[in-house]
Amino acid sequence: MPQEPITLDDNAAGRTELGQTTQARDALRSSKTPAVGDACKSPQENLQSPTSSLASELAVIRELVADCENQIQRGDARRLPGNTAFLADGRVLCRERKIGESRYPYGLEGFNFWVSATGAMHANQGLFFLFLPTPEGREPPIAFFAGCRPEDSEFIDGDLYAPHSLLPTPVIDQSEGRTVDRYTVFGHDAAYFVSETPELLTIVRVFVDQTHAQQEGQEGIASAARLHFSTHVENRTGRPLETYSSAYFNPFCRHSFGESNEDRWYKQVWVDSHEGASQTAAPSHEDSSKGHSPAAPGDIYLPSFIVRVNEELNRLQSISNFALLRRAVGMTNAITGHPVDLSMKPAKQDADAPLASGEMTAQVCTSRQAYVGARRRTLGSSKFLTQGHFEEDVPLTVFTDNAVAGDLLRFVLPPDTYLSMEYSLSMPTSEAALEEEKTVPLGLADPSAAMSRVRRKIQEPGDLKLSVVGAGPGGLAEESVNHFFGYLKKQVAICALLKGYMNPTPNSLIGIRDVFQAIEGHLFDRPLESREKILEALAYVLEDGRCPRQYSLPENGKPGRADLREYIDQGVWVVSAIHTYLAATGDASLLAEIAGYHRVSPADPLVIEESERRDTVLDHLNLIMDYLTRQRDPQTGLVLALYGDWNDAIDGLGLTTDPNEKFGTGVSVMVSLQLYQNCREMIEMLHAFGHADSEQLGSDNPVQRYRLLERQLHEGLLKHAVVRQDGESRIVHGWGDRRSYYVGSFCDPDGAARDGLTSNAYWILSDMIRTELSLREPVLAAMERLDSTYGMKTFEPGFTRADEGVGRIGKLPVGSAENGATYVHATTFAIAALFKIGESEKAWEQIHKILPFAAHHKTLSHSPFVMPNSYSENPEFNLTGQSMDDWQTGSSNVLLKLFIRYVFGFQPTLDALEIAPAEGFPFAAFEFQATAQGRRVKLCLERPAADQALQRREIYLDGKQLNLETPDELSGLRHARIPYAELSKNTVNQIRIVEPNAR
Repeated sequence: MPQEPITLDDNAAGRTELGQTTQARDALRSSKTPAVGDACKSPQENLQSPTSSLASELAVIRELVADCENQIQRGDARRLPGNTAFLADGRVLCRERKIGESRYPYGLEGFNFWVSATGAMHANQGLFFLFLPTPEGREPPIAFFAGCRPEDSEFIDGDLYAPHSLLPTPVIDQSEGRTVDRYTVFGHDAAYFVSETPELLTIVRVFVDQTHAQQEGQEGIASAARLHFSTHVENRTGRPLETYSSAYFNPFCRHSFGESNEDRWYKQVWVDSHEGASQTAAPSHEDSSKGHSPAAPGDIYLPSFIVRVNEELNRLQSISNFALLRRAVGMTNAITGHPVDLSMKPAKQDADAPLASGEMTAQVCTSRQAYVGARRRTLGSSKFLTQGHFEEDVPLTVFTDNAVAGDLLRFVLPPDTYLSMEYSLSMPTSEAALEEEKTVPLGLADPSAAMSRVRRKIQEPGDLKLSVVGAGPGGLAEESVNHFFGYLKKQVAICALLKGYMNPTPNSLIGIRDVFQAIEGHLFDRPLESREKILEALAYVLEDGRCPRQYSLPENGKPGRADLREYIDQGVWVVSAIHTYLAATGDASLLAEIAGYHRVSPADPLVIEESERRDTVLDHLNLIMDYLTRQRDPQTGLVLALYGDWNDAIDGLGLTTDPNEKFGTGVSVMVSLQLYQNCREMIEMLHAFGHADSEQLGSDNPVQRYRLLERQLHEGLLKHAVVRQDGESRIVHGWGDRRSYYVGSFCDPDGAARDGLTSNAYWILSDMIRTELSLREPVLAAMERLDSTYGMKTFEPGFTRADEGVGRIGKLPVGSAENGATYVHATTFAIAALFKIGESEKAWEQIHKILPFAAHHKTLSHSPFVMPNSYSENPEFNLTGQSMDDWQTGSSNVLLKLFIRYVFGFQPTLDALEIAPAEGFPFAAFEFQATAQGRRVKLCLERPAADQALQRREIYLDGKQLNLETPDELSGLRHARIPYAELSKNTVNQIRIVEPNAR
């Protein structure tokens, strides 16, 4: 099982204080600001104990939030876009926002549990949806409520309780004005929803536990994941408070993306009635073999809810899906921390009968209509919210109504006392597993023990750590940047280890291009996870060497779907990622690993099935190269566009009017440049690992083949990809069939002169620029024309629906996605290119523009603590910086890679480690840790004292000054080149970069 890659602030774990090496760094740090390495120390120390309570977590969170708000009010900190802020420990505070939402995906191994700051949640494992997403404006599948009898008489006759939603959704209109405070906090371990009314302080904690299988050591009762929901309802008044607490769960438990009117026929929810499941005080015991904590005096086990959904996979195969919701409740004195005796009374016919202090009644409801009170009601207008009771208990629902799991606990809460309610939702894999698991009661301490296991898993350190010191460009705060690095690593890990259906749509499969780009970043942190994913994905290469655009894993014994549209770029990312993996790890054994193939199913062209063919990873790479080599225009020698390339909205270049041909001779310049780069990468790998067999002669020698292909691509690119007019040059994006039209030229099909970003960026990244340095200025001029408020656009001007030959991009509004807007993934390609040619100031200007937490992002519509995929800009359409999506986007991995390679200058090659940080680093200092071919390396950049003159950069390895190489012709940088044999395998190699002070 892959390890969770991020701790609460794993980015800084193990970091040495920068102030220990340079006095200048001490001056830059404030004693009131936690050091990067201590960013999560206090809450982590408080929360990691299995005995820590949700109450102690609540106290820490409230203190952090209060401190954050005070700093913002004093002007010592800034609120981030989307009404959010980084807390001192790296977690994210989210308050209500008018537009958009912030969210976080929890779970591992393909289990996706999306939690939104609005309180909306959904969960799936592949095609199986435990909870469906909530369409905008609809009621959520998970909700928590509380209510109390207020001291005043502000309510109309018949309303006995003042209701309150513990989550931001659903909204209860009559209680909104009584809410004193409400916010959400995201951590890498859990999400927290905190709210206050004049009478109650409440919190809901939500997290996923996938560590229990190892803890229990019993496969029979181990389900894929357990969702833990913990609620805390505290009396803030000085009097006993008649209170209720209610939870609502509407699990879906089907392999489907949406529900139908017929689903209720096959769904059953009931309250467990087996012996011992009734409401009884918990015995004091501990079964450590199953990972359960000892029960505390006064804890009460409540009967579990059981969900069964019968589902037909086809006419001959049906399955039953199960969910088990276990519950426990207890009461605690908030001052002493001691449990309060709690006794369960039967729910009488008179549901409003008075209760004494410490008494409780419990009701259950498995019918949605009975829970809300009438068919026309919604969760936010449920009848029980003001009445404080259900009309009747409904312990079983099937067929006639949508079956749900709802409860209502009524109790008297003494002053300074809180009620704790624990819910643990699991998915037993069989009826036998269900029968065994339901006999294990849930103790109030069990979720805290699970939380500690989850945190220990998260804290397992990765190889990559990066941090800066001091304020950066545009007012970027040190703390914000360092917290962001942790979320960026998490984002890249999610994209690299994708198991499919991350987004709840049928086409949300596993993209070859997406995964391999992300792997190329993730491998610096978790090389073993990356290696496993490489082998998984390579097994889906088709027998002719074509990589499918997307694949999916088998499910329920059936082969997965595939996206077989011939997007030509898929294979080029595979070659580059494996080259980077070998350079960073030196793991030559990967090339000898045996991997399989797939083929298109003869029965279904949308399905691929496993092939009998198997050979080495190196054979796969050669086959991929052979396939790409065959897909070339015979007239220009460049790579055919076919269905499209990375910029898949430009899907018209491969069209043809010839009825006898599937594709025309349109070309992708970007992929031609990438294949040109692949040739060099393949030659380097073959030489470095002894596969350049000198006995192979002529065209059978792969090195000779790739050198010939490299020359042919080089000639074709210079001759056909650069167009000139009136003394100016442009690198085109590509052209259509028989070069009948160009895109990104002086005269596109619509008559406009247009620039495209990716071909210009890859002209530099592929090193084509080295063969004709005079093209540097035209490339920079194109990037200047493409610049905008939010960074360089992918195209300028945009396309309209009338523009023939370009494809579906014209159907997008101008100023959105790739169409005349900042598609951030492309912008990061260009930023890397700017760094590569020594244009650091321009590169940093672009980084500041695209970072989502920068101050100029006033209308960001997604999570501001991870990278979005685009920024829209067209005032005519009211597009003013909104984002299309977040989390699952390649902009994250390219940004991480350019920080590693260019900003921090960590550049492992196949035979040596090169250290070449870009000049003009805009922060005071940095620290960086990674591994190069089994050698731990720590880089520190620092400045000399103000009175010390330093003319040029100096680099030291373990205190010894290194000789630097001749300045690079593109960047002008003098870098250090350290053969791996000169680096220790046993100790951390300390590399110190002393950078001249800015003039």
